[in-house]
Amino acid sequence: MGLQISIINRFLRFTPEGKKYIFISIAVGFAAVNTGNNLLYLVLAMLLSLIIASGFLSELGIKGLEIKRSFPAHIFARTPCKILLKITNKKKYLPSFSLELEEQINGETKGGLAYLFRVSPKKTEAQVYEFSFPRRGLHKLHEPRLITRFPFGFFIKGARIKASHEILAYPQLLPLEECLPELSQGEEGSQSRPHKGRGEDIFAIRDYLPGDTARDIHWRSTAKRAQPMVKEYERQGMKRVHIVLYTGVPKKATPSDLNLFETNVSKAASLVYHFLKRHDFLVGLSTEEEFFTPQRGDNHLYQILRFLALVEAQRGVRKHPLSPSVDALKIVLKAER
Repeated sequence: MGLQISIINRFLRFTPEGKKYIFISIAVGFAAVNTGNNLLYLVLAMLLSLIIASGFLSELGIKGLEIKRSFPAHIFARTPCKILLKITNKKKYLPSFSLELEEQINGETKGGLAYLFRVSPKKTEAQVYEFSFPRRGLHKLHEPRLITRFPFGFFIKGARIKASHEILAYPQLLPLEECLPELSQGEEGSQSRPHKGRGEDIFAIRDYLPGDTARDIHWRSTAKRAQPMVKEYERQGMKRVHIVLYTGVPKKATPSDLNLFETNVSKAASLVYHFLKRHDFLVGLSTEEEFFTPQRGDNHLYQILRFLALVEAQRGVRKHPLSPSVDALKIVLKAER
């Protein structure tokens, strides 16, 4: 970030051009003192006056501004979400120029998110910007910063805004095709679980057998496994799915084990999301400590997603998840290799 000077809720940073300008000013000052040349003193006075003018004008630019941010109701990790920014200039006569927004997320600064060239006096300007949360869970956004390079671009003047938000990011959503190979069937004789048929929805991906048609080949799985794979389709009607998520990991879990756990959490969230959004599925989920009975609806969906956003790996736990319904298609996601 470079040199930064802070005074209460204001701060000042030097741009590369500003550092050069300060260096030139110091050099001219030394030369003027050593030579006593009046012309050099005149140049030095001009340089210093521009620094003073820059500080005065930039302060007028960020003074009297109010910002408001509106966040989406549901946010997923590693997926850009659209945030509405509104900046109101409460000054009576003076506009503000060249305004940028910086966010402080978990102690890290994210800059260059939104830019407004001009906000007229007594006016409100709005802009939508995209922001991506790097992981699932709770994130703290505190003290957003409004900065300006106006008028000369030598310095960055900023104001800290006394505002904070706590954002819950759901697990990253993965394409359904990446999760389908994890399917394992439940008990035989089920009346409500999906059955192989000629519907429009994919029931499972399996190896190619003699007599299968070429139009049923699942090309993505074929390329990934280097052998022909075909799609099986579901019969029409209500389906019941239950996801079993193991949260236990080895007591001395490696980064690879924890990454596998995070992948399984994302797969569980993705399956819940994709199935429930299709409205003809009853979806449940169970872990070693929690059990969600198969249901439909957005309330059920976001209840599970909130749980998955905060679930943690349990080191050394070897308990089995709570038993799912026997009449559901069971999807098992286990973190231990």
